[in-house]
Amino acid sequence: MRKTVSVNKLTVGMYVVRVTKSSGSAIMKSQGLLKTHESIERLKSLKVKEVEIDTSKSNNRPTEETVVETPIEETYLSNTAPPTTSISREIKKAQAMYSKARETQQKAFDRIRSEGKVDIESYEEIAAEFLDSIIRNQDALLCMTKLQNKDSYLLDHSINVGILLAIFAKHLGLSRDIGLKLTLAGILHDIGKIKVPDEVLLKKGRLTKEEFEEIKKHPQYGADILTDAGMDGLTIQIALQHHERLSGSGYPSGLIEHQLNQYVRMSCIVDVFDAITAERVYKPGMTTFQAFNVIKKSGDSEFDGKLLNQFARAVGLFSIGTVVLMESQKLAIVTQTNYETPLKPFVTTFYHTKFARHIESTTVDLTSKKASDSIERVVNPKDFNIDINILIERFIIDS
Repeated sequence: MRKTVSVNKLTVGMYVVRVTKSSGSAIMKSQGLLKTHESIERLKSLKVKEVEIDTSKSNNRPTEETVVETPIEETYLSNTAPPTTSISREIKKAQAMYSKARETQQKAFDRIRSEGKVDIESYEEIAAEFLDSIIRNQDALLCMTKLQNKDSYLLDHSINVGILLAIFAKHLGLSRDIGLKLTLAGILHDIGKIKVPDEVLLKKGRLTKEEFEEIKKHPQYGADILTDAGMDGLTIQIALQHHERLSGSGYPSGLIEHQLNQYVRMSCIVDVFDAITAERVYKPGMTTFQAFNVIKKSGDSEFDGKLLNQFARAVGLFSIGTVVLMESQKLAIVTQTNYETPLKPFVTTFYHTKFARHIESTTVDLTSKKASDSIERVVNPKDFNIDINILIERFIIDS
């Protein structure tokens, strides 16, 4: 029999199934018996409030007065709560998290190559940190996804998909548990590429038919790796199905609309979005606006149109790190989101296109009555020989 118990009522010998209420970021890595008092204190230190126990598996059956007979409560992500931390305070944490995730990815790839195993715990820790940061202020990690490094695309893409799925989950108001699973699934969705030969995976030119067939095996490779690691079904499913399409034109199984659940559909959108906005050795990255148009033109036969519209709202047309052309013909970078009026963010001007030169930077709140300029359109800084990484570091990270 399963019951919900206050963490203060836990005793050694109880069998804990999962965390049901927490004010921190604790997640259950596995079910099991509480064998020591230290284990209980560890849960308390992680700000766990209540857990679900299985009395049939416990060594000491708790008395009725020990158990809190309340319904199991699910914590949901809020899509309306304003940021609790400023972007200037959260951005440094986000930068450190992103670097840590890169290192974890590289170590995981090396271990899979040498031992055929993956360290899931380190990924779970990253997923929890990402989700907590996004709850505090999603702009910080969203900004990290705008940094372009064509030489580390394979590492960065999976990290970005995890971040974007977390933002998507928050926007949709999904449960925290699902939010964590989607974040983790995003980070791990392409792990099967480690088994694709480097000469195919890293090829700069057009793939041959045979090489593309090899690439198409990576979802199954990933699902096999994650199954062997004991991952949950959703993470395995997203690894296996993120290249499927509603029309049945995807791979590896050619599944159609009714066979693809909401979470897989979300991952399909996010995977393509990050892929086409990323700078690669063989192509420049698209702007956010261009990317949404490309996906939308594929039609509802390929991607879920309603979810695509929700994703566009989640990340925003003028999200942090976006470069825009102002009516004054100045270039500006979005440095802060206005959540109440997302089409009028804070921008910092830095370049005048008419005179083709950099200018003294000025930050403007476009909602202000004193603002005499407005956004004309989103542009690609590459078109002006401007490095987006330098802009983000100067005007957002180091500001």
